[in-house]
Amino acid sequence: MAETLISAGVLARENDQSFITQGPVTVGAAIIGPTVKGPVEVPTVVTSYSQYQNVFGTTLTSGSGVYTYFTSIAAYNYFNNGGESLLVARVKSGSFSSANATVYGESSTAAVTFETLAEGTLMNSSSSLNSDGSMDSGSVDNVRWEIVNRNTGSGTFDLLVRRGNDNTTEKVVLETWTDLSLDPLSTNYVAKRIGDQSFTYAADGTSYYLQTVGSYPVASKYLRVSTVNSPTPNYLDNTGTAKTAFTASTISYKRWI
Repeated sequence: MAETLISAGVLARENDQSFITQGPVTVGAAIIGPTVKGPVEVPTVVTSYSQYQNVFGTTLTSGSGVYTYFTSIAAYNYFNNGGESLLVARVKSGSFSSANATVYGESSTAAVTFETLAEGTLMNSSSSLNSDGSMDSGSVDNVRWEIVNRNTGSGTFDLLVRRGNDNTTEKVVLETWTDLSLDPLSTNYVAKRIGDQSFTYAADGTSYYLQTVGSYPVASKYLRVSTVNSPTPNYLDNTGTAKTAFTASTISYKRWI
């Protein structure tokens, strides 16, 4: 526990919270059931129906029909009748996984891989581009991303998280992340800014619990960093010049999930 002298007789004491675990979360109700999208078997708190829609979706199309899970109907009625917080756990049948995509550098080497927080084939929007920049597999429930404003001099780039059903002339930007870096020593390190943590189930005897995997909490509502494939520690040398060995790792062009 560190102490810093501010002035005579005044000390600032830093509390070490590295071993303090998060306390129980208090919610108004809990619901377990199938949803259109969202993390699988990871209890998630939502505080409004619009947030529920954003995280878990509402309707799905099967053949020529549009359907709604009872889970969504229950969530709607709960908030419509004054509910303030809801714990939702999505269940699924079969194997589900996140959609992922890798961004490449100048030399076509893998630079960083992102994956969606939501799981299921619905999250894939990897079809080829139409003439207007839209994708046949893009939907309101999945996302695409775009790299802009890359700067080889500073080793930074911006990331746009876009809605899956937008196009080149009518972009729907859901999140903007600026001045990201592949340098793990930078405050703008992409894994640190966006987050790389995920959850897995672990057992302690006969009890099961969610175990956190990764170093940085996820700040994005849509994706996490899966892997930084080509980190660039100390991207700038002592004169502030980009090291030649790393400039080929800088993000070079835009791609889409």
